[in-house]
Amino acid sequence: MLPEFLKNPPLGKPWLLYAFLGASLVVNLTLALRSNGGGEAEEAPVAEAAPAPGAEAAVAVAQDGGNAPLPPEAVPPLPEPLGVSARAGTHVFGSPVSGSLSATFQAADAKSPAALSAVFARLMVWDVDLRHDLHKNDLVSVLYEDTDGVEPLVLAARLTLLPGTPTERKVDAFRYQAQGDRFPSYWASDGTEVPKRLIDGPLGDYEQITSLLKDRPTHEGMDFKTPIGTEVHAPRAGKVTRVNWNHAANGNCVELQFSDGATAKFLHLNENNVTEGQTVTAGQIIAKSGNTGRSTGPHLHYQIEKGGKVVDPIDYHGTLRRKLPPELMTDFSARVAELSAQLDRQVASAAQ
Repeated sequence: MLPEFLKNPPLGKPWLLYAFLGASLVVNLTLALRSNGGGEAEEAPVAEAAPAPGAEAAVAVAQDGGNAPLPPEAVPPLPEPLGVSARAGTHVFGSPVSGSLSATFQAADAKSPAALSAVFARLMVWDVDLRHDLHKNDLVSVLYEDTDGVEPLVLAARLTLLPGTPTERKVDAFRYQAQGDRFPSYWASDGTEVPKRLIDGPLGDYEQITSLLKDRPTHEGMDFKTPIGTEVHAPRAGKVTRVNWNHAANGNCVELQFSDGATAKFLHLNENNVTEGQTVTAGQIIAKSGNTGRSTGPHLHYQIEKGGKVVDPIDYHGTLRRKLPPELMTDFSARVAELSAQLDRQVASAAQ
């Protein structure tokens, strides 16, 4: 019921009634529009298909930021060997060094110059101290494939130190998959593998070492890029002292203590195969690599501590460099010639 003063206003016209009815109309129209998606017709519900085997796990991964553990049936198989056939869609960047390496690569016509610079540095760091040995007007050149959403795939890289001087030195790296290797690696033109490998490391094979202890102050180990489900081995005999501590950051993780008192940590695992207090032998499978915890992609973080201090795994284990056997050098040399020709031709073309 309306109040009497609205029905029979003193001035003869029900202005307050008109205002009340107008406001009510506006409110009702607004609510109607909102309930109908802003005025657009509602779509009919779409029937959902039954999930494929393992799909529930994939949904869980997506909801957990993409790094939840995968059950065995949902772990993708390890990739088959890729071969060394020529690939299309390559690009080249060549430039004298100006300032830092990262600043130099800003001129690259790449989807992510910073990512291209990082991959190039990852290859050169084994032979060049990029903080102290790099000079202005040193030459960088790189042949690569650019892909949306992932870092560029470098096929050939070269750094020429002090070009045109008596002390000129060239450091090169060519992508090549040796017979028997699951993943391609990078090799110098003389057939020596560019990245060094840990002696008795935790992985039998992997795609790349993507981060070293000395890369940045906050990183306390080595990162091995490897697919989810890669077997992780105990480098030496020891005892399991912890599993799955600080789970939000480390994900699934294992800690081993060796007989010399050193402690090894394995982080971001997809699966643990040991329990606290268990004794393991050298080479025993203790876990499978993953992408759990605070991780931006599938990899194994491997960390060594001794006497309360972080130790560089390179110093603790020692390293080796593989050499291609003579029977592969003919094939490899042909690949080097092919990639070098592309690199030199496109660098020369870009300089004109």
